[in-house]
Amino acid sequence: MKLFLKNIKPAYIFNILAVLLMLGVGYIYDRFEDTKDGIVKINLKSQIEYTKNIAANIKRDILMYSSSKSLYDSLKKDSNKVKQLEEHLNLFITKRYRYVYLIYKKGDEYRFLADGSSNEDEKSDFDEDFEPINKEIWDRVYKTQKEQYYTHEDNTNLWMTYISPIVYQGKTQALLVIDFALEDHERIKHILHELDENFEAILLFFIAIFFIILWFSYLDIKREQEKERISEQLKELNEELEVRIEEEIKKSREKDKQMLKQSKLAQMGEMISMIAHQWRQPLSAISSTGVSMLLKAKLNKLDKKLTMELAQNVIDYSQHLSNTIDDFREFFKQNKEKRETSCDEVVISTLHIVEESIKNKNIKIVKELNSSQTFNTYPNELKQVVLNLIKNAEDILLDKKIEDGYINIRTYEKDGCLNIIVEDNAGGVPEDIIDKIFDPYFSTKTKKDGTGLGLYMSKIIIEEHCKGKIEVKNGKNGAVFKISIPKEGDS
Repeated sequence: MKLFLKNIKPAYIFNILAVLLMLGVGYIYDRFEDTKDGIVKINLKSQIEYTKNIAANIKRDILMYSSSKSLYDSLKKDSNKVKQLEEHLNLFITKRYRYVYLIYKKGDEYRFLADGSSNEDEKSDFDEDFEPINKEIWDRVYKTQKEQYYTHEDNTNLWMTYISPIVYQGKTQALLVIDFALEDHERIKHILHELDENFEAILLFFIAIFFIILWFSYLDIKREQEKERISEQLKELNEELEVRIEEEIKKSREKDKQMLKQSKLAQMGEMISMIAHQWRQPLSAISSTGVSMLLKAKLNKLDKKLTMELAQNVIDYSQHLSNTIDDFREFFKQNKEKRETSCDEVVISTLHIVEESIKNKNIKIVKELNSSQTFNTYPNELKQVVLNLIKNAEDILLDKKIEDGYINIRTYEKDGCLNIIVEDNAGGVPEDIIDKIFDPYFSTKTKKDGTGLGLYMSKIIIEEHCKGKIEVKNGKNGAVFKISIPKEGDS
């Protein structure tokens, strides 16, 4: 894909852009036509929905003016109720909603129950005749008890009449009628129509741009022909360089694999020593248990209860040996698949291997584990780095014969990163070499057969495999190594 993009001439790009431009303009125009109709429909629908809400509010309160089964009879008996009802309807009169009134049907005729108009000259009286437009719709509403609306036009405006039945005990008591002007609706239609007319001018403008792009495309083709020979030479040179770079990267990766293997083998001697140390106590206990069982058997003092107790001890010690083998086997497992783990789990798993050995050398392990969030990584490689940092701290504490030596291991989360800190109180790293300790084959343990690979491979694992960062600084009492790994989604 990269090579393909490099071979695309700018002239072709100009041509593609020109075609895309025209297609885009055509698409925009088509979408404009659809959107224009949609805007008109949505605007009208929103006005109808708003009117329905007004009608619902009025209908909810209107029956309180009725003291009998018939709203008409109730209003006829009490003119004050008519006045109150009309004042209530008048509250909903606005510039847009100019007429709100209540109509009932007497025989085949329609008459006013209440008129919410504030203009006394136009206001209709109670029981006054009313001649509806589209009487067929009114009859249908009265009969089906389902709301209807329709549009009509007078000399100045387009109007919409919304009719909603007021039903009480299954009978249509009256019709609530709201007339509202569609001035805003018509204004929107007019504006959209003007935009539609102006779009032709915009389309002509983009056609002109299309031909300008074609002209520049022609000029660019001529320029590309002039540069063709030089481009071919550069292409050959780049291909040769890419091959060389690929070979060097491959060599570097093979070298890193060998160094990682060498570093891991260098730790195996220490691991064997740790296994022997962790096995010594349970093996001694098993041996003691066996001697005790043999002696008591010879003295005929080996009863069932004692036999079961001693046998259980042997089983527990054997399980401890098995768990030790599992810990070391897990550590050296060649597992290159990522899996879920956490900083706390990595530290705890590593300490299962070395903690007992370090404590027996009078070095205190201080744990402050506060990072249980899981993330995807290579756990065994991360454990190798943590183990290397702990062993380095152990070596320097023993080498300098530090009294009350300790190794402080902390985990925490901060600024989108998961952090592991390994700190000792051995006095720190000399300032003249602190910038070199992650270099390959640089070691402060040359007299003790140090390979100089441990910290270098730790840096490779953290930065390249785990996409994190490892750094060192001198703290108040000694060296402070910090591993930072971005949380998922923050890298």
